[in-house]
Amino acid sequence: MSLSRFYLPVQEWPSACVTGDEAKHCVQVLRRGVGDKIAIFDGAGGSATVEIVSASSKRVEFKVLETANTPPPAVTIELVQSVPKGANMELIIEKAVELGVNAIHPVLTERTVVKLDAKEAAKKQEKWQRIALEACKQCGQNWLPTVHAPLSLKECLQRLPAFDLKLVAALQDDARPLKAILHELQASSLTPLQSASIAIGPEGDFSVLEYETLRNAGFLPMSLGSIILRVETATMFSLSILSHELRAENDAKNNA
Repeated sequence: MSLSRFYLPVQEWPSACVTGDEAKHCVQVLRRGVGDKIAIFDGAGGSATVEIVSASSKRVEFKVLETANTPPPAVTIELVQSVPKGANMELIIEKAVELGVNAIHPVLTERTVVKLDAKEAAKKQEKWQRIALEACKQCGQNWLPTVHAPLSLKECLQRLPAFDLKLVAALQDDARPLKAILHELQASSLTPLQSASIAIGPEGDFSVLEYETLRNAGFLPMSLGSIILRVETATMFSLSILSHELRAENDAKNNA
């Protein structure tokens, strides 16, 4: 039976307790008490098995039994995600965490149905970051992705870090399968790709101008096949194949 997991931020890691919402959830929801073992993680690869020595809804103290460290993924993958309508963004964040993304950049595009002012955007970011944390707890992920504040596509692209590979899931005629893109890149480089970002458009797809903006920023159009996928399906499919191909390529070159 797996242990219940609780988050202790890396800056608080020296302390031997969890407080606030984590303590309340531990005691009032999960009914954990003195003598029970739980797991804690810091969101930066660190984790530990601990035993509770005192428990209240405000503070749970423990003694550390065993520590471990999970190395970061061999390839950094970041998601540039147009915000879909309804609760689909929450589902996307949850599944993106399970698929090992390092960061999520929500964007508001010309055809995005959701409209947010600065105050609403801040609330959404806080909520989405909390969903990412809960997903880490559930799936055993010890690296907590950062969910950035929603921005326009142009603002987001200006703030993105550099990547070895940038892709946009595209319906355009010149979009190519990921394997074809990787084959071309592999032929011109002896070192495995270390970082990638992928952009996923809204329900009505990116506009012509937005595609042009993405191309000018170095994003290569990637085909997802002949069937037009829903936004959340396109995201999960893209992240799955990207993670598999890049991390398999990295392992193969490192073991050669």
